[in-house]
Amino acid sequence: MGTALLLIVAVLLPTVAGYAVLAAVRGRRALAARRATPVPRAALTRLGSDLRRLHAQFNAVELSPGLPAKAVRRSAVRAAYLDVLTAACRAVDVRPPEPGADHAVPRAEIYRVEDALRRKGLDVRAAPAR
Repeated sequence: MGTALLLIVAVLLPTVAGYAVLAAVRGRRALAARRATPVPRAALTRLGSDLRRLHAQFNAVELSPGLPAKAVRRSAVRAAYLDVLTAACRAVDVRPPEPGADHAVPRAEIYRVEDALRRKGLDVRAAPAR
């Protein structure tokens, strides 16, 4: 019985290995195709305008003295800005902002991402369109 089982395994092993290699190649191609799918121009335009608008809102909140619930507003606008910034990074193939040790994204990381987006043609700090 043991010899028959070993014979069956020996016969089926190359077939199983071949299917595993094929599945890996197809999976890799599918992943590459999904990553290479171009983002529609309208979506990039929308992301750019959202980024500029949120950047302007964040600066307005930062520079407003005596604003009620300033910390809450700053936190909300910053979170929204980081969400759109991450979406823009994924759209143009830039490494998204990474949080620091305290789980907050440092300003230096935001500046790095804004610069990388600017190099890809998506200027975040330009004046928002009205």
